[in-house]
Order: sequence, then structure tokens, then C-alpha cells
Amino acid sequence: MAVTLPEGDLNGRLERYLEGFRNRHGLEESEVEANIVRLVVKPEILPAVLATAKERLGVLHLSFITVVDRVESFELTYELLDLRGGQVRVKTTVEGEEPVIDSITGIYPTANWHEREAYDMFGIAFRGHPDLRRLYMWQDHFDHHPLLKSFEISTKRTFENLR
Repeated sequence: MAVTLPEGDLNGRLERYLEGFRNRHGLEESEVEANIVRLVVKPEILPAVLATAKERLGVLHLSFITVVDRVESFELTYELLDLRGGQVRVKTTVEGEEPVIDSITGIYPTANWHEREAYDMFGIAFRGHPDLRRLYMWQDHFDHHPLLKSFEISTKRTFENLR
């Protein structure tokens, strides 16, 4: 498979990325800061925004997905690289006690591992994920998500009946 990297100088590429997103999607916030295009989007348009990044703008690599527990909601950040020094950072927020967002594994296959990690540590479900199961914690008899702010560390309560 031949890979075509985006052309032009860094600032030109970043401005082109920003315009490409603005022309196709209703963004809540968008700006270029240093060598990063920062976007804030609603969760329902996240897959379309990321598809635009990869297919139309040539931003080929998803580096990671991070999650921040805001108690009432979760902030997800998708960090993309264009492999020539440009970055695209897409943030979205999901709410609810059992948060669900669409999987992007069909767009960026590297999301598979990152989405599983977010599910395991925070309990965020990714609709359409091909293999959504725990990554670090054991599968049976452990219904907790240890990076939640509401998670109480109690050896007796957490680990009883597991031996």
C-alpha cells in the first residue's frame, strides 16, 4: 500500500486541515495552536470528523485516546498525527452513568486497543467495537472501573470472593 503524506509547510497544512474540518462539520470550537489543530465536537459527529481527517486530509495515524472523568461526564481526546509534524486533537464529551459512544476502529484500526482500555478503566462502551472486552482487569467477577473518581479502594470490598 502506498502512503501519500500531506504536502506543504506545517503552517499551511494546519490551516488547510482547519478549513477542511470547518467546511464539512459543525464544530463547537476550532483553532490552530502551535503545531496542533484543536477541535471540540459533539459525540454524534465524531466518526465523521475523524473520517474526514483520514480520508480527505491525509492525517493517517491515531496516536492515542485519553479519557478524563469529570464526575458528571467524560471528556475523550483523540490525538492524530499527520506523520510530518502536524497534530490534530479532537475532543468530545459523553454523559451518563453508562456512557456510550461510536467506535472508530473502522476508520483508525489502532483505536481498537485504546477503546478497550477506556472501556476497562472507565466503563465507556464503544458502539460497534469488534471486540469490546476488558484489557487489564480480569473478566470474571470484577465489575469495577478503577480510574473512575467514584471508585473506592477497599481491598476487602473490591477483592472479596475472588480467591
